[in-house]
Amino acid sequence: MPDGLSLAREYHRNLLGRIREYLRVQRGIAETVIDLYLLGWNGSRIAIPILDRNGEFAFFKLARDPDDNTGSPKMLATPGAHAALYGWERIVVGREQIIICEGEFDRLVLESRGFAAVTSTGGALTFRPEWAEAFRDIPNIFICFDNDDAGHEGAERVAQLIPRARIVQLPEEVGEGGDVTDYFVRVGKNGEEFRELLEAAQPLPQRETTPPRNSGTYRAVSAIDDEVDRVKSLVAIEDVIARYIPLRRSSQNYLVARCPFHEDRNPSFVVYPQTQSFYCFGCREHGDVLSFLMRIERLTFPEALKALREI
Repeated sequence: MPDGLSLAREYHRNLLGRIREYLRVQRGIAETVIDLYLLGWNGSRIAIPILDRNGEFAFFKLARDPDDNTGSPKMLATPGAHAALYGWERIVVGREQIIICEGEFDRLVLESRGFAAVTSTGGALTFRPEWAEAFRDIPNIFICFDNDDAGHEGAERVAQLIPRARIVQLPEEVGEGGDVTDYFVRVGKNGEEFRELLEAAQPLPQRETTPPRNSGTYRAVSAIDDEVDRVKSLVAIEDVIARYIPLRRSSQNYLVARCPFHEDRNPSFVVYPQTQSFYCFGCREHGDVLSFLMRIERLTFPEALKALREI
C-alpha cells in the first residue's frame, strides 16, 4: 500500500477535469494552489492531504463531489483524523503576517490571493491552546471566520488564546453564514479590498473581568480548569454518548453514529476516544463530553459538569 504522500500524488493525478474546474471557478482556488497542495480525487470525493507540523502526511479531508445530490456529509476524513492545523508550513518558515480562517477551502482561497493562511481541520471551535505558542514570533495575526454564531464564537476563542490577533469583520454582503469564499467568489471582491478589511481589523476588547495571569484570581481559575479536566478524565466520552445514541465502531480510532443534532440519513457523527472528542461532518457540531451534555440535555456548563460528576 502506498504511503500517504504517494497516495496524495496519485489522487492528484486522478483529479477530474470537472472537479478542477469546480475548484477553480466555484471555489476560487487557483490552478497553482490546486497543484501545490495536491488536491485530488479518490474516486468519489475531493481529497485534501493534511500534513503535520513536521511535514509528514497525517490524513485526508474528503470534500463531497459537487454533483452529489444524495445529502451525504459535505466533509469527511480518513480514519485517524483529529483536529489538526492545516498550514503548519506557513508558520514554521516564519511569516510577517498570517490569517487564521475557518475551513480548508477558505484557506486555499486566501492562499490563491497571496495571503498566508491556516485553519483547524475540526471547525471553528477546535483551535487548540497549544497551537497559540507557534504564532508567538509572527508580528501580524488576523482571524477571519464565517459570519455565523459558531464563527463569531470561534473567532473570539482564538482571540482569547492570541490576544494581539485582530478579528476581521466580513461585510454584510456575504450574508448570514457567509465566508471567505463568498467574499471573493460570490460577492466578487479582490485582494486589495480584503487588505482594507485587514487594516480595519481590531483585537478583541479586553474584558475587565479577565484576571492577570499572576493574580490569585487567575490561580483560582486555573484550579477550576484543573478540576474540569479531572472530572472529564474519569469518564470515557464514548460511554456517555452511548447513553443517548447507538455507536458503531468503525476502526480502532473512532466510532460512528447518526448525529442526534440534525436529521442524519448517513452516519456522519464521529467519536474519537483517543482525544475524548466528537465531531459531526454533517452539521459540524463538535466538542468534548461537556459540550455534548450541554447540547443534548440543554444544560448550562455548571449543570453539565454536575451531571458528569454523577455519572
